[in-house]
Amino acid sequence: MAKSGKDKFRIKSERLPEFISKLEDLTKISDSIKIKIESDNTMMYSILGKATVLAFKNYNIPTSELFEVKDDLEYGIDIIILNAKKFVKNLNFLKENEKVTIEITHKESQEDDTIMDARALQIVGGKLKVNWIGGEHYEIKDMNKKKLDQGLNIKNSRWSFNIDKSDFADIKKLSSINGDRILQIGVNAGKVVISETAAWEMEIDTIDAERSANLILNKKFLGCINDSDSIQFHIFDNFMLVKHEDSNLMLSFEQNWDEEDE
Repeated sequence: MAKSGKDKFRIKSERLPEFISKLEDLTKISDSIKIKIESDNTMMYSILGKATVLAFKNYNIPTSELFEVKDDLEYGIDIIILNAKKFVKNLNFLKENEKVTIEITHKESQEDDTIMDARALQIVGGKLKVNWIGGEHYEIKDMNKKKLDQGLNIKNSRWSFNIDKSDFADIKKLSSINGDRILQIGVNAGKVVISETAAWEMEIDTIDAERSANLILNKKFLGCINDSDSIQFHIFDNFMLVKHEDSNLMLSFEQNWDEEDE
């Protein structure tokens, strides 16, 4: 394997708006994003917190659906994008009806000889060229799809509850009115209530009557949750997980619960 080199892919025009939209969504978690391109899958993610992960979100897209790749990649390519909000703003000037390519200059990872670390990117569409320097591998914790699938397996969750689309829209509006930064998620005799102290509360679900819990969630992460007809929150020991068709959103919470052991 070459110690360094370049790879150039065409971004499929019909997926360009979605690609940019997903990157923009990840900037709600952090201003740094990691993209892992492998032969079968491309994963994009962002993390808030270093010693302790406070929030994490990722998207998975089959590589063949996102890029036009002539041959199977013999290695993975890791791209770290710093100042991602500015990067996305630049990409928004690309036009969907133009041929858009991404050229990645990379070198072999010091940690894994099956991975190439991106040193620079050049994205070209029509008259526009967007050039970006790749961040260092240590600037974002490395995650991979296999470990995530294991660690975020909903079969390992303790319990779950649902919020329908209409209630969730109201919760976001109510949260924007009041100054507190946290939401309380309380479960008493199976009734799930979301509230802000001395402001409002809303009963959103009924679950196992034996369940009691008190969770605290930073409400700024509400904007990171993808809309759907019913949003299901899977509760693990130290975090809650919201899964969507092609994404995972993991949110840490403070907790004080008293429940029956299962």
